[in-house]
Amino acid sequence: MKRFGRFTRVGLVLIALGVATNAGRSDLAADLARIATEATGGTQAMTALASWRAVGETRIGERSVPFILHVARPRSVRIETVGEAGSLVRAFDGVHVPWKKADALKPPMRLGREEERLFVQEAEFDSPLYDYQTRRISLDYAGETMIGGTTYQSLLATLNYSEVSTLYLDDETHLLTRREVRRKLAGQEVRMVTIYSDFRAVAGVLLPHRIRVESEGRMLHESVIESYVANPELPKDFFSPPVAEWPKL
Repeated sequence: MKRFGRFTRVGLVLIALGVATNAGRSDLAADLARIATEATGGTQAMTALASWRAVGETRIGERSVPFILHVARPRSVRIETVGEAGSLVRAFDGVHVPWKKADALKPPMRLGREEERLFVQEAEFDSPLYDYQTRRISLDYAGETMIGGTTYQSLLATLNYSEVSTLYLDDETHLLTRREVRRKLAGQEVRMVTIYSDFRAVAGVLLPHRIRVESEGRMLHESVIESYVANPELPKDFFSPPVAEWPKL
């Protein structure tokens, strides 16, 4: 525990015993967020990385699907995939409801209701620890835990006053390497676990090059990113629906 700067054994023991106040938990959470942000590259570098393009493949069962992913702050995302059925573009500009397009000669379509909800929830590419107060994310310290032989410091992050995620910071690297959230899939609430690994620097910021998503111990998909491009030049309205009068959120 000495690795976390001014964290003390007494403070963490009081938290574990439930003696510390909510303010104490928030102070510890703020320290962890600061340390994790510095370990990732620092606030200045993270702020400068306002967008990026990633190229890679996602493995779903026995299939591998190539993708090109563009993201931009605050929560714009565009994913282009190529599969057996052809290419597909899905995008969200943070203002209008997400759209998809599988045929260049046909108008865009809305995503299915559940896919649309998840697409919007996953749109923010920034770590929940980055500038979290401005983004109205509340953090609370949730204790130390060990998973698979690795020790983590955990935080509860509440986004949009509703969705609660558990964030796990590796006790050695201080990086956010695991995130858990409960979500509804196919009408059932399940535990979704995202595991981030193979961190490498992109414009001074450590980004994961392997992202694995599991549910109830079963792998849903795993993405391996071959390359990132920091702050690429993009056409105007790159994320926006390619038609007028598209519905807003």
